[in-house]
Amino acid sequence: MTTSYKLEAIRALKARKKIQFAEEAEALSAKKTEQAKADAENAARIAKKLKRIENGESAAVVEESKPVAKKKVTKKTASKKVTKKAGRPSKKKA
Repeated sequence: MTTSYKLEAIRALKARKKIQFAEEAEALSAKKTEQAKADAENAARIAKKLKRIENGESAAVVEESKPVAKKKVTKKTASKKVTKKAGRPSKKKA
């Protein structure tokens, strides 16, 4: 025999799972559409390049320039000399 609180917990779990599956499906579809868009752009770029090659035009590398962040140059400071640590002296080998 099942108690009411167990039945309610099962219903709540099923509801959470249903929502979770819906969210995952939505995220997957968004990812697929984004990938399809990227594939279409890539195919268009390749088709354009092949057309240019077929026409005998120079196949000069024309890259779409994307803004590149400049790296900050930091000056390295001279490293400090490491001094021998104070403590028990090491044994001298004879």
